[in-house]
Amino acid sequence: MRRFAALGIAMIALLALTAALALAANAPSATTGDASALTDTQATVAGTVNPQGQSSSYAFQYGTTTAYGQQTALTAAGSGTADVAVRADLAGLTPGTTYHFRVIATNGVDTTVGADRTFTTTGTAPPPAPTPTATTGAAQVTGGSALVSGSVNPNGLATSYYFEFGTTANYGQQTAPQSAGAGTGAVSVSATLSGLATATTYHYRLVAVGPNSAVSIGGDQTFTTAGPASSRLGIFGHTAFADQHGVAGVFSACIGSTGCKGSMTLSRSGQTLGSRGSFSLNANDGGFVHFALNSLGQRLLVHRGTMRVRVTVTNALVRGQTATAVLTLIRYSTNGLKG
Repeated sequence: MRRFAALGIAMIALLALTAALALAANAPSATTGDASALTDTQATVAGTVNPQGQSSSYAFQYGTTTAYGQQTALTAAGSGTADVAVRADLAGLTPGTTYHFRVIATNGVDTTVGADRTFTTTGTAPPPAPTPTATTGAAQVTGGSALVSGSVNPNGLATSYYFEFGTTANYGQQTAPQSAGAGTGAVSVSATLSGLATATTYHYRLVAVGPNSAVSIGGDQTFTTAGPASSRLGIFGHTAFADQHGVAGVFSACIGSTGCKGSMTLSRSGQTLGSRGSFSLNANDGGFVHFALNSLGQRLLVHRGTMRVRVTVTNALVRGQTATAVLTLIRYSTNGLKG
């Protein structure tokens, strides 16, 4: 009994420690430092980051305005609790130009941005050059991903583009740069953002980059991912039907507060008799989902008139959610399906 009592006390202490550690989780701190080693086209920027005990990363955002528009690669800052000196070398800058910069730090809790600082490259600034233009477009959200879009006009310059995104207007993440060509008209561009959190609002914007760091930044837009899908697909009834053209119908319903999107297959003894790649049902609604029998399905139905079949529906919006039922498939017309 003493051993079990000691074990219980140890478990309670472990749970208390785990809860305390969870409550102690903090966002990282980020302090922007100075710029040094300035040349016509290069600079070194510095700062400090404190991971606050969470696995954290940092990057520097920079550009000719406080909209920044460019960002160094995210770099690990560790998971300690002390300040860590960080730095990054910037290249491809324009001579005689004032740049804004700041350090950002991110971990699983939040993203923190340091104060804005500036530096001016040496040399003489070149005359104003044509720049590309970027316009942020709409987003299409599906589950934990979003397809963001926009348009870029290179204005005759070799131009690349990317999307910045994050849970605040400070962004913190960006897609891989892609080419927009060097034409003189607007071209449609897009990128898929994946691995997003559910029920979360994200900010995003399109950035176009031409030669000599000529940057155009589209306006900020937002989208909100869906919450955890609560609806499920189900199969109801004991029978399915096929008409004279081999079109079968199975009663399926979407149960829950969100709509369902799914696929359906009909099989017997492991062989597929028909399928439908995609169908949609409204929340708390249902009806006959139709699909055509394949040649095997039609032959078997001609031969038998009725037969037991296995129907499987898969919910495309909820990973792993399927429903299966064994139904009696009935041929209700002999016209067309002879035999």
